[in-house]
Amino acid sequence: MVGIYLSGTGNTKYCIEKLVSLIHSSAKAIPMESPEAISAIQQNEEIYIGYPTQFSNAPYMVIKLTFQKWMPLLLIHIRMATIRSLKELARHLKMAFS
Repeated sequence: MVGIYLSGTGNTKYCIEKLVSLIHSSAKAIPMESPEAISAIQQNEEIYIGYPTQFSNAPYMVIKLTFQKWMPLLLIHIRMATIRSLKELARHLKMAFS
């Protein structure tokens, strides 16, 4: 499992680090602009992406990276997602914020 994030102020970085550590203690959080982000996507089955919103949208960098470089990789991982993993995520989020 890996968390990929874009964070200008550090808030999104903190949230992704907290989320992935609650789900799995050895999970890593990697900045989106890092060269290791693509290899992390290729090597992990669970990928969490965090970014701030700008004027109700994802920042341009997120849109560009997602659709130009990562989409083929992400589509493979999205197809592998199951109801069980979504329920597990919901359980962890509920525990984190309760």
